[in-house]
Parts: sequence; C-alpha cells; structure tokens
Amino acid sequence: GHWYGEWTPGTDGTHTADCRRSGCSYQNAVACAAIACKLTADDQTVQEFTLCPVCGEIDGGASLARVEKAAAHAVNKNSVLPAGELTLRVNLMSQPVGEPANIAYGVATRDRYADDAFLSFSGFNQMTDGSISQHEGEMKEPYLDAETCCTLPIDWAEHERQVLEADAAGLRFSLHTQGDGAVAHAIDIFEKCQRDEDGKVVLRQAMTDLEGADPVDLERMGKLGIVAEVYPLIQAVADREGKLQMVAEKIGEERGSHYWNRRHMLDSGVVVSCGTDLPMTVDDLGVGVYSACGGYFPEGGEPWNTQNMISAGELIRAWCAGGAYDLEQLDVLGTLEAGKLADIAVFDMNFLEVDPKDAREGNCVMTIVDGNVVFEDL
Repeated sequence: GHWYGEWTPGTDGTHTADCRRSGCSYQNAVACAAIACKLTADDQTVQEFTLCPVCGEIDGGASLARVEKAAAHAVNKNSVLPAGELTLRVNLMSQPVGEPANIAYGVATRDRYADDAFLSFSGFNQMTDGSISQHEGEMKEPYLDAETCCTLPIDWAEHERQVLEADAAGLRFSLHTQGDGAVAHAIDIFEKCQRDEDGKVVLRQAMTDLEGADPVDLERMGKLGIVAEVYPLIQAVADREGKLQMVAEKIGEERGSHYWNRRHMLDSGVVVSCGTDLPMTVDDLGVGVYSACGGYFPEGGEPWNTQNMISAGELIRAWCAGGAYDLEQLDVLGTLEAGKLADIAVFDMNFLEVDPKDAREGNCVMTIVDGNVVFEDL
C-alpha cells in the first residue's frame, strides 16, 4: 500500500501523499474535504469527519465500514464558490472486495441519487487478474519466464454470476483486466448480458485497464459496445528501461506490441473513456498528451509503440465525451452543445497543435461547473 503524511484532524488543509512503496515515485499534496458520513447501515447518526480524497483516511482514528452519505465540498484555495458547494460532479461505483457485489445496496444507492445533479451511482467495478509484471495478469499463452498463464486463482464463474445479477437489476459492471486472457474471459461474460437489436450490450458494461489486450478481442469489444476505461497517464509513471525489460522478459516482442493499444480500440469502434487509477496518477491533460499521444516515458527518449498512439483530439474526446457516455450522461455532458450543462475546463495551451513532447507544460487555468467558475488561476 501507500504511506501518507500526517495532517491536522478536524481541519481542512493540505494532506501530503508521498508514496514510500519500493519503486514508486508518487508525490503529491492534495486538499482534504469535510464530509458528513454514516458509519454503518445500522448507525443512523450523521457525524462530521475530515476525510482525504486520496487515501480515505479520516480524523479521530475511526474507519468507515461503508459510506452511506457523502455531502462534501472540495477544498481549493482558488475556489470562488462558498464552502459547502460541490465543485465537481461525482459518479459513485462500488468496488466489492471482501464480499460479492451487494445488488440491493446498489439499486438503493442509485435510486437515492437519481435526481441529484452532482451525485450519482451507476454500478460496480471489480478486479479480476493482476499485474503482468508479477505474473498475475492472465495471459492466453504462458509467460516466457514462467510455466504459467497466471499465478492468481480467478473464479470466472463467480465474476459471471455477479455481472449478470447486476445487469438484470439495471446496474453496469466494469471488470478490471490486464492480461489478454483476462480480457477475453471478461468479454465472454459480457456477451451474456442484455443486448439490443444490434447485438450491443444495453447497459454501459466496461473493462478497465486492458494493458495487454489482444487486438482480436478489442474488435469483439467494439461489436458488443463494451466501453474501454483506460489510464492515459500510465506510461508517464513508468520508467522506460524497466518497462521494456519487463515486457521482453515476460511476454516478448509480439505480445508487447499490443501494450496500451488505444489506437486499435478506437479503430475497432470501442468507446474509450479515461481514468487515473488515483493515486497512481492524477488527471493532467498535458501529461496525457505527452504519453498517450506521443508515446513518451517520463525521462523522454524515443517514443514506444507509436503504432498504438492516438491523436490529442481523440484523447480529449475520450476524457470528455467518452467519460460522459460511460456514465450514461452524454445527453447532458461531454460536449459543448446548446442545451447541455456548462462544465468547461480552460487551458493555457492548444493541445491540438502542440508537439506531444512539449504538452507537459500546459496547465488548466479555469474550471467552470454548471456555469459557475469554481477554479481560476489566470
């Protein structure tokens, strides 16, 4: 796990989030927010806590069994909104780990926020396989340096049961997959979900990460309408030498050429939506253009797998329209159109024209949410 710095209980302030895990260089300072929470379903008392949005630590040494209600305000020194107002829209998903997906809880939470303009709930996200670097990503063929396709025991029958139960209840599911074998297994599950007359899934079923997906399976995703939730900044937190050595040793050049293949996703008709896997990466459009469009590692040098890169315009669309589509909100968000909500980010750089290797210099200078300026640094 990550180690985080100390902060003052009961106050809004800056929380240092410096990772001390071997090999991780994550460092960031984030603002903490006051959140009203119910500790458990049987404790109806609403108590005020200060909670860090990065690691979930709260003051007083308490731990939350389940957040039943969150009425938070994002603390930002440049915010022009009064305290108590949300300055971003939050879509909640449940990530069941110690127990199966609680469908009744999901339905109740979705209905609770059905009419809320800033809070919503859409379904579940669940891990399947793990990291390819640790032989935990499920591959179709064995690793080059180990006589296994995956060292993790994955209960695909149980994953299927939960996905289909959620689908029947009208709740979407996102399965986290890294290896090409896991991607193929997840698609097999989504093929059994509700489908429309065109053969596409009815709900916004999705897959997260898709690090080493087989291009054949990306084409299957496009035909089924499965959304790809990717991390465009992931290359920007990897070191070139270590990543290329890992790929060469564990899966080889051919399978390695499929790594982070957003190009074939889009060419196959897959809707791509962007994420950060916070706190591993923090959303930064310029860094995303640098890595996902330029193919660069943090230290620069020659770009990698350039055949898999996408354009800055395609990346921006994935962040905006792709994310709104994934959350079933494209009718009101995601594009600048008359009649849609005015959620707008303004940058000091035209990413459509800049060379990707220079994109990291771009910064967000204004954020508008629901027509209100909530951040300004001009």
